[in-house]
Amino acid sequence: MKKAYFTYLFRVALLLTLVLGTGQKLFSQTEKEQIVQLSGLVMNGDSTQTVFGVHIFNPSTGRGTISDYKGWFSKAFYAGDTLVFSSVNHKNRTFVVPNNVGDRLTVIIAMEEEITQLPDVEINPFPSEELFKEAILAMSLNEDQQNVLNSYDPEFVQRLVQTMPLEGSADMNYRYLMNQQFNNLQYNSGPRTNPLLNPFAWAQFIKTLKKKK
Repeated sequence: MKKAYFTYLFRVALLLTLVLGTGQKLFSQTEKEQIVQLSGLVMNGDSTQTVFGVHIFNPSTGRGTISDYKGWFSKAFYAGDTLVFSSVNHKNRTFVVPNNVGDRLTVIIAMEEEITQLPDVEINPFPSEELFKEAILAMSLNEDQQNVLNSYDPEFVQRLVQTMPLEGSADMNYRYLMNQQFNNLQYNSGPRTNPLLNPFAWAQFIKTLKKKK
């Protein structure tokens, strides 16, 4: 009888120890990993304008977000996380999420501009238009390069367009419409394409030079 009683007390003590230890561990883990909803505004060094497209992330976990077009961001992080703010033309900045601010925090982050001095580029133009034409016409192209150049000839491209069968015209019209919308969006929101990189323009240019010669 006494043996069974002591066994019962031992089991109760062991159960209480496990419950108290687990509760303390969970409490310390919850205190350590307190979630903070971090929101804020990213601005330049003198706080005259906001900075958009800034990457805010935790390097150890890879979690993060990006500031919107108004420079605003909002994301949940753990208290004690070390965040890195990085942006083009700005120096990286670190920010540690504090532990004693509750579950919400709003901050203003100032990004210091970083100016990168590029080396000088010396441009040596041809003294005259005639020397430029001679240099272009004196270029020796191999057979593959000449075939590529001929494939961009406007007359050849026009013949391809006229003789190409209109198979799946609905798909072709949809693809053409999507390309036009993409081009309009690109032209409205970013720089236009450089005509110097257009192979059609170069082919027409070289053909014109040969005709004038």
